[in-house]
Amino acid sequence: MMKNRTGWVALLVLGVATLLMVFFVLPRISETGKEAEKPTTTAADTAKDTAAKAETTLAEAGKAAAEKMDRLKADAATAVSGLSSLFADGKTPAVEAFTSAKTAAQSALSALSALEIPQLPDTTAIDTLKSARDNAAKALALLEALPQDPSAASTLLGPIEHALKGTTPPAAPATEAPAAATPAAPADESASTLPRFDVLRVEPDGSTVIAGSAEPGAKLDIVSGDKTVTSVQVEPNGDFVAVLDQPLPPGDHVLALRVTGKDGKTATSEEMATVSVPTSSDGKLLAMVTKPGEASRLITLPETVNSDAKQSRVAAETATAATNDAAAPAPATPATPAVKAEIQVSAVEIEGKRIFVAGEAPAGSTVRALADETRIGEIKTDATGHFVVEGTIDLPVGSHVITVELLDENGNVKVKASVPFDRPAGDQVSVVAQASGDAAGLVPLEQVAFEKQRDALSKAFAILKRLYADGKSPAIEELAAARSATEIGLQSIADFRLPSSTGQALIDFITQATSGAKTALSALRAVPAADVKAMGTALPKLASLIDAILAPAAPAPTVAIQDQSPSTDSAFGTTETATAEPKTITQAPLQESRNSVIIRRGDTLWQISRRVYGQGVRYTTIYLANAGQIANPDKIEPGQIFSVPNEALPNAEELHRKRLHGEKLN
Repeated sequence: MMKNRTGWVALLVLGVATLLMVFFVLPRISETGKEAEKPTTTAADTAKDTAAKAETTLAEAGKAAAEKMDRLKADAATAVSGLSSLFADGKTPAVEAFTSAKTAAQSALSALSALEIPQLPDTTAIDTLKSARDNAAKALALLEALPQDPSAASTLLGPIEHALKGTTPPAAPATEAPAAATPAAPADESASTLPRFDVLRVEPDGSTVIAGSAEPGAKLDIVSGDKTVTSVQVEPNGDFVAVLDQPLPPGDHVLALRVTGKDGKTATSEEMATVSVPTSSDGKLLAMVTKPGEASRLITLPETVNSDAKQSRVAAETATAATNDAAAPAPATPATPAVKAEIQVSAVEIEGKRIFVAGEAPAGSTVRALADETRIGEIKTDATGHFVVEGTIDLPVGSHVITVELLDENGNVKVKASVPFDRPAGDQVSVVAQASGDAAGLVPLEQVAFEKQRDALSKAFAILKRLYADGKSPAIEELAAARSATEIGLQSIADFRLPSSTGQALIDFITQATSGAKTALSALRAVPAADVKAMGTALPKLASLIDAILAPAAPAPTVAIQDQSPSTDSAFGTTETATAEPKTITQAPLQESRNSVIIRRGDTLWQISRRVYGQGVRYTTIYLANAGQIANPDKIEPGQIFSVPNEALPNAEELHRKRLHGEKLN
């Protein structure tokens, strides 16, 4: 019995132990094992999650940067395109609209040029972002260099669009800009077809005749704002003449030329004609042609250079400046031909049997040239009064006389000028008029050129003042045109340079005037654009500054020619003989020059530089040597006489790059 009880107790203990093992010990051991395995599993998962999150972050950063770049590029392209659209179809926007669009483009380009580039594993994406940012920076630099005058900015917008896109402008303007007139350059073909004014004749009643050149066979419209005044067909030779159907009404007008070619494409003249028709019988008529970067051309003036009123005024100013002798004869009109000869020879070039005679005469007049009484040819002077008569004649070495005759409408000689010269040996020969320092009979040519600039400024500022006459308030477009013409006139005087051979008195006078022009130009530019009221307030100060610039020049030593006949073999530049025959002006002998060139039709500074210095890009050497005559180095006028230094400037190419970026060439 006892043994059985002991067995049952043992079995019970074993059962309890088994139960404890199964239900208490083993579960606890299992949980401990799981706890031991858990940290290892969590660490691996965390590493995987971190790597995945990092990869996702980089992808999102790259995607965000690309999306931002695309958005900013689209904004910049839209802003630049909006600025360009203001000039569509040859239109010139108001200053206010231009400034607003330019500011919007600046803001958009600035945002793109400041684009932050994240650290990305994809180098291609980084390069794309950097390229967009760099292109925007280049476009922004070009945009900020734009002039404030819309008419001067119209041709500079293309490079901005190309810079933003990262493309190269056509015709490589960075290296071929000076060759814009080279026949082989595409830019020249388009430039040569742009219409231009050659004759602008306006009567006091507003009757207007316009003649000029444009694309042969094209339709030409004369427009005033958005209104077409009249239309004509351009002749096959490129000439046109238009008579306005209705006279221009009294007031100020801005006219432009627009051509439509056979292909339907339109082009608008860079030149603008500003016309002021008097409102009363005693009012003054003004007609002026302006072009961005060039001095204004006064076509119809209230008094011409050779008018009696102008002669009397010049003579009176000369007499006052020269002497206080009140007993001197008051009417000094006979002296005025020395102020500006009606016709004169500037230079002669000989190339084998070909001869070129360059000179000056009234604009639009007919000139005939002869060598030793043998006819060379005839030609009409251009709008600036220059001419180049070309012909074939065999002139042997020795003494010769060149004669140029100014013809009237019937072909009769009104006045002629003759000049002797000794033809040296050689197939390439140049002889030029005496330097101004040696010619006492004529006002120096440099002073004549400077007086043209002062006349242009005077008339431009007169139009600006008239806009505010009698308390009037001009339209923004009228103000912009008159302000632009005045600014161009001041800039032309401020940039005027003289050759080293100029007399000291003239240097002192022109230096004072150019300094005054810079001061006046700063004052004008300080007036907010398109602010009609501010300009009216600034006019009195501007008038004071500009009046000082237009003060009479000190007389040349022999402006007043005495009544007695001067000696023709003197060193003086010009004399006159009064006979029953046409008036004859006898110039001092031409002198040989190995460093002079007559500019002929189609010539460019680029071509001349390439011929003389071996590379066209060195044209800046010639430009700086003749800066007093050259308003725009991309466009030189036939008949001009340039000096060509023997050696190119060592920094000529650097100067070219500076000019392309709008920097001053000092």
